[in-house]
Amino acid sequence: MRREIGPLRALANGIACLGILGMAGFGAVQVAGKNWQVQETYRLRAEFETVGGLEPGGRVFVQGVDAGVVESIEPPGEPGGPVSLVLRIDARLRPLIRTDARARIVSQGVVGAKVVELSPGSPDAEVLPDGGLVTSEPPVELADLMREATEALDRIDAAAEAAERGLSEINAIASAIRGGEGTIGRLLTDDEPVDRLVSLTDRGERTLTDLQDNLNALKNTWPISRYFSRRGYDDRELALYRPEATRHALMLAETDLFEPGRAVLTEAGRGRLDEVARWAKEHLSTRTEVVVAAYSDDSLDAQLAERLTQQQAEAVRSYLVGSHRIDSAGWFRSRTVAAVGFGRHRPRVPSVEPQGIGPERRVEIILFTPQV
Repeated sequence: MRREIGPLRALANGIACLGILGMAGFGAVQVAGKNWQVQETYRLRAEFETVGGLEPGGRVFVQGVDAGVVESIEPPGEPGGPVSLVLRIDARLRPLIRTDARARIVSQGVVGAKVVELSPGSPDAEVLPDGGLVTSEPPVELADLMREATEALDRIDAAAEAAERGLSEINAIASAIRGGEGTIGRLLTDDEPVDRLVSLTDRGERTLTDLQDNLNALKNTWPISRYFSRRGYDDRELALYRPEATRHALMLAETDLFEPGRAVLTEAGRGRLDEVARWAKEHLSTRTEVVVAAYSDDSLDAQLAERLTQQQAEAVRSYLVGSHRIDSAGWFRSRTVAAVGFGRHRPRVPSVEPQGIGPERRVEIILFTPQV
C-alpha cells in the first residue's frame, strides 16, 4: 500500500532540493573564481631553465596580490631548451604589468608550494600586451641556498683554524723573545747592542751634517762654482727673495713664447723677447741681476713639469744673453742671469701678479737691483 506525501512535505522537500542546488552552484562559482574561470583574464608567457616542481594550477602573484594561475606548462622542444609557462592573469591588473616586468618562481614558506611572482616593472615602460613574454629570473632553490651556506661555513671553519694556528705561532715567538732567544730577544734583553746602535746612529747623523757642509763649500769653490753661477741659483726659492733690492718684473704667457708644450721659441716669441730686452735695458745697472722663472700648471706630471719649465727658462735666458748681451755689465764685467724652472711648485715669494691674475703656464723676467 503506497503512502501519499502531503502538500507540506512536498513543499519542504522542494525547498531542500533547491537549497542544495543553490549551495552546489555557489560552490561551483567559487571554485571557478578561484581558478580564474569566470573573471575576465588575459595570458602571458614566461620561460625558465627549470620550473623547480611548479605544476599547472599554481598561483601567480603581483606584488603579493593573487593575480592568476599557471594555465599550462610546455616542456622544452629540445634538450637544454627553456620550459614555457602560460599564465592566465586577471585583466584588472593588466595596467600594472609592463614590458620590463620580471617573473620568478618562489616557494610559499620554507616548504610551501611553488608559485610565480611577477614584479610589475617601471611606470615609464609600456604595458605588456596579451601573449607577451615576461623576462624570467632563475628560481632560487632551497637546496642551492643550503649548499652555499654549507660552503660558506666550511670556509669560515678553515679561516678559524688558520687563525688559531697563527695565534699559536705568535705565542711561541713571543715566548722565545721574552726568554732572550734569537737576535730580537737579545736586543730586547741586552742593553749593549742597543747602546751600540744608538751610538752608530749619532755618528751617522754627524757624518751626514759634515758631508752637507762640505758640499755647500764645494759649490762655492772654483771651478765647480762656475757651474752654479751659469745656472744662476743654488736654491730656487732664494732666487726670488731679494729683500735688499728693488724689483722690476714682466710676465709672459707660455703661448706667447713657445710652441705648445715645448721649450722651442716661436718667431713671435723671439719678437716678444726683443721687446723684453729693450724694456730691461731701461732698468739695468751694473749691479742688477736677472732671474728668468718659468711655471707650469697641474695638468703635467710633476717631474715632467720640472724638466719642461727648466728648459723653457734656459731657452729664454739663452736668447736674451745671445741676442742682446743682457749678461754684460760693462767692460770685463758680467751680471748673473738665472734660469729657474719651478714646474708645478708655487714659491712662497709673491709672484709678478700678487692678486693671482695671469696664466699658470708663464715665464717671468725679474730684475733685482741691490740698494745697500
